[in-house]
Amino acid sequence: MPASHSTLRLRLAALLLGLVAFDVIAVLTAYILAHIAYGLLPMFGLPTGASFWTRGFHLVPLRPVVLAGTPLVLALQFLFGYRVTLREATGGPDLPEASEPETARERFTAIKRERTAAQLRERVGRLAQTVDMATPDVTVIDSATPNSYAASRPGERTLFVTTALVDRLDDRELDAVLAHELAHLKNGDSFVMTAAAFLPIVSARATRSLRTTLETSVFTHWFFDGETSRNAVSAAYFHLPLVAFALVAIPFTAALYLASTACYRLLSRVREYAADAGGAAICGSPAALASALETLAEDRRPDTDIRTAETGVRELCVVPYAIADETPAPPEGRAERIAHRWHTVTERLLPGSHPDVDDRIAALQERQSALDRRS
Repeated sequence: MPASHSTLRLRLAALLLGLVAFDVIAVLTAYILAHIAYGLLPMFGLPTGASFWTRGFHLVPLRPVVLAGTPLVLALQFLFGYRVTLREATGGPDLPEASEPETARERFTAIKRERTAAQLRERVGRLAQTVDMATPDVTVIDSATPNSYAASRPGERTLFVTTALVDRLDDRELDAVLAHELAHLKNGDSFVMTAAAFLPIVSARATRSLRTTLETSVFTHWFFDGETSRNAVSAAYFHLPLVAFALVAIPFTAALYLASTACYRLLSRVREYAADAGGAAICGSPAALASALETLAEDRRPDTDIRTAETGVRELCVVPYAIADETPAPPEGRAERIAHRWHTVTERLLPGSHPDVDDRIAALQERQSALDRRS
C-alpha cells in the first residue's frame, strides 16, 4: 500500500532537516576559509589581513553568519542544484538535447532517441494518471549502461532513462522502473535530493580546482609532476598567496565533501525502499520491479570494470552505476595517482548510496507474497 500523506510529509520533513544540517556545515566552512583568505593579505603587502585574522572572529560573529548564510545556501541549492546535477549527469550542457548532432550517425541516434522518449512519455503519462500526478518530462540518454533517475525543482521535473534500460527490460519491468522514478517525484524526495546534490558536487569541484592550483604552481608543481603554468611563473608574487590558501583550504573542502556526501548518501538509502514500495503500488506488481532489479544487477560488468556514477548522480539513479560510456584512463603522474587513491579511500569510508540490491529484491518479493495471500 502507498504511504499515507502524513507519512510522506514526515519523510519529506526529515529529508529537509538533513539538508539544512549540512548547509550549516557549509556555512561554517565558508566562514573559516574567508578568515583564512583575509589573513593571507599581508603576503600582498596589505597589513589589514593579520589584524583581521586576530580580531575577525569577534568583528563578524558566527551566529548571524549561520542564521543568514544557511537560508542563502539553501536558496542556492534549490535554484542551481537542478542544473548542476544535470550537467554532472550528462557530462556537458544542461540537457543531452542541447548539442546539435553533426554527423549522419549522430542525427540518426538523436531521432531514435526522441522516438523512444515519445513512447516513454505515453507510458509515464499512463502510470502518472494512476496516482493523479502531472506527467514529468522524459529525456532519453544514449548510454550502454541501463539506468534511470529523476530530478526536479519547482516547475521542472524530468525523468531520465538510458537507451540500454529500454532495450534490456521487458514491458512489465520497464513500467516498474518508471513507476519507481514517479514514486520519487510523488514523495517529494526527488526535489530534496536534487537540491542536496549541490553541496557534494560543488565541494568536489572546489577541491579539484584547489588541487589544480597546486599542480600548476611554480612553487609546488615539482611534487605533483605537473607542468608549470606560464601565468603562474610570470605572476609568482601574486600566486604564492593562492598556493598558501590552497594548502590550507583543501582539508576544509575535502571535509565538507565527506560530510555532505555522507549525509546525502544516507538520505539516498532511506528513500530507495520508499520508492520501491511506491513504485510497486503504482505499477501494481512488486514482482515486476524485483525482476527489473535482478536484470539490472545481472548486467553489472566484472568488478575490475565497474564504474560507479559520480556523487550527485549516483544517489539519484535506480542503481548506482555510471551513465557515461567513456572508460577513464589509468592514472598517470603523481597528482592523478593521489586523486585516484583519495577516491578509493573515500569510497571505502563513505556509506553506500543504495541499499543492497538483494535486500531490495527480498523486500519486494515479500510484498508480492503478501498481495498474493490477500488475493
